[in-house]
Amino acid sequence: MRSKVNRRKFLQASAVAGAVAMSKSASAKKETKAELVPIPDEPVTRDDYKALKKTGEEVFTKDAVTIRGYTFHMPSSGSYPSLFAWDSGWHAIAMTRIDPKIAASEIEFLLLQQMPDGRVPHEVEFEEIKVRKSVKSVLGGMLSRDQYYPKNISVQMDPPSYMIAAEKIYAQTKDDAWVKRILPIMEKCIYWMTHTRDLFKDGLVCIVHPWESGTDSSPAYDEILHISFKTPFGAPRRMFLYPQFFTRFKHLGYDINKIAADNVFIVEDLTVISIAIRAIISVANLNQAVGNLDKAKALRDQAQQMMDTVDRIHWDDKAGCYFIRYDLKNPKFSKRNTCASLLPVFTGLAKKEHVERVIHEHILNPKRYWLPYVFSFNADDEMQHDKFYGEDVLLWRGHCIWSNMNWMIADALNNYGYKKEARELTRRMAKMIRHEGYREFYDYRTGQGRRAYNFGWAGLVLDMINDYWPEAVS
Repeated sequence: MRSKVNRRKFLQASAVAGAVAMSKSASAKKETKAELVPIPDEPVTRDDYKALKKTGEEVFTKDAVTIRGYTFHMPSSGSYPSLFAWDSGWHAIAMTRIDPKIAASEIEFLLLQQMPDGRVPHEVEFEEIKVRKSVKSVLGGMLSRDQYYPKNISVQMDPPSYMIAAEKIYAQTKDDAWVKRILPIMEKCIYWMTHTRDLFKDGLVCIVHPWESGTDSSPAYDEILHISFKTPFGAPRRMFLYPQFFTRFKHLGYDINKIAADNVFIVEDLTVISIAIRAIISVANLNQAVGNLDKAKALRDQAQQMMDTVDRIHWDDKAGCYFIRYDLKNPKFSKRNTCASLLPVFTGLAKKEHVERVIHEHILNPKRYWLPYVFSFNADDEMQHDKFYGEDVLLWRGHCIWSNMNWMIADALNNYGYKKEARELTRRMAKMIRHEGYREFYDYRTGQGRRAYNFGWAGLVLDMINDYWPEAVS
């Protein structure tokens, strides 16, 4: 009994301390003028690429874990000492430019963690990982222990970036045997996502927890969760609320039908759906490459049908973008504009007139997303008039630039013929990361790196340089 009381007191004290710290942080920010990261008005150079690749090699070596003959990467040792599904996808894309064989190993090992129902888990903990965990990591584990069922395996899903990575890996290795080993696993996962998790019965994927989107504390979730960050106590409330979802799931026997009927957080999230559609295209392309032509066509048809549904249901003509949908009993839309509202253009299958509006009214709009340090997750004009406590402490809700969003937006721009813009986004990103190092995210007002160090996602810039600045690759 005593340990339970101590844990509760510890968590309560942590929450209060966090609220006070955020309040002080908010005051301090007003008084401190941050230094701006210099972005020289010059092309991406060979020296830039060599320096970024060298840093990437050092970061991925530091974060590498080898288990049972396979190598994968923690997102950042100490801060995130586990195997995470969508993180592995981003790591593997970056690693195609460093060591494609290790990239292939990471994706195959991740897929081997697939559960019997077809789900590739959000996180798997391994006892073999012997790193010193941060206080944040320990506290997070204590709070969210009910997400692990069975032991050390999260009940959550992740956006399937790892399937997109598989196509990028094959482009480098041409390893048909590897593709044939992993295709059945990915196909089973696609079926699980688009059937078991098709809770609105429209062919799209649903999430049942904010963490499943990868965009943890997105402002788009505030109205769904009935949570406000206009006081210092919003963040501590969120800290307890997210783990409580798992306790609720546990009481429901982790039964997806009961969770859907509970209808607390049933969301068609556009980050997840857009990546899933693009992932299905990747799996179609891999089937095509190994001669499975009928299967490739069926998957492409499925991807197009999904995007047609997004265009029909999620498009908001007045706003000129897409919005996430929630609430099974009384469907409605969260009309907070974030990068997720733009990501359907990443699929390559959206209606042309919708794509043009998203690109011109949002992506390339210097008052919204196309800022001096591109590319922001949250629209700057909305951030200007909607202030939050802890906006730059809670992941995804503040003045943040995320490397994976840059990678997807650059890909979309390039695919739709905006090649100069894809190059410019890459140029600014390369200069910023070279100056600040591989960080978890960056501040779009200053370019400064934030949160975890040695964070592998930043390595996506290597792939972007190869694709959009090939002259800088020696």
